[in-house]
Amino acid sequence: MIRPSFHSSPAFLARAIDLGEADRRLTFFTRDAGVLVTVGKSAWRSRKRFGGTLQRYVLLDIAWTERPGRMAVLSSASVNRSFWEIVEEWERVRHADHLLEIASELFPQAGPKPRAYEVLLRGIGSIANGESPPETARKVEAELLAIGGWGPDLSRCRKCKGKESRSYRFLPSEGGILCESCPPGGGDPLSLGAVKTWRALQAGEAAARGRLRIPAVIAQELRIVIPGYIEYCLGKRLRSLGGM
Repeated sequence: MIRPSFHSSPAFLARAIDLGEADRRLTFFTRDAGVLVTVGKSAWRSRKRFGGTLQRYVLLDIAWTERPGRMAVLSSASVNRSFWEIVEEWERVRHADHLLEIASELFPQAGPKPRAYEVLLRGIGSIANGESPPETARKVEAELLAIGGWGPDLSRCRKCKGKESRSYRFLPSEGGILCESCPPGGGDPLSLGAVKTWRALQAGEAAARGRLRIPAVIAQELRIVIPGYIEYCLGKRLRSLGGM
């Protein structure tokens, strides 16, 4: 008989689906294993095993077992840190849900994801601490795209290579920006200020994150373009966006 292997990691609960009357299919975003799908045996009934820990907006310390060819089984979960301030406002809730979704969707492969995990943890903490949920979402989106190698290239026009223009167009199919005169047409308009802001968010430097405040007009530009680019990269709509 093949013995199960034992694992543990800090994690956020991203999704939970009931399996029958007692079990639950639980999807976590973990630091040490990336996206992890487990079955929580008797997760509905066993207060001794899990209590009320299996909640969103809580940083958990989880342990699980794995056997070849079988779904991982959650063996324990305890609260590391709570971010329950998020549930006080709907805007916080839907943006926190958005961060959990995009982290899981942009990094679906198994394996350690320490950088993406730290960005997610920082974003959830910022929302809980009262920072602007939309602004926090744009920062996390830009960093996760950069970490995952999705880009985009915002250094210059993708066609003529011109470095500076007062306005650009963002075309997901081009993986970056085009100036007004270069083909093809279409795309979402982006001001130079919006492009520079996105560049700064991509860099993800701690000092820049602390200082950077996104003006309302630029936030509105990025609110349309960055989530749209994520959906283009994934090839599907994001469930959490709704009317965002």
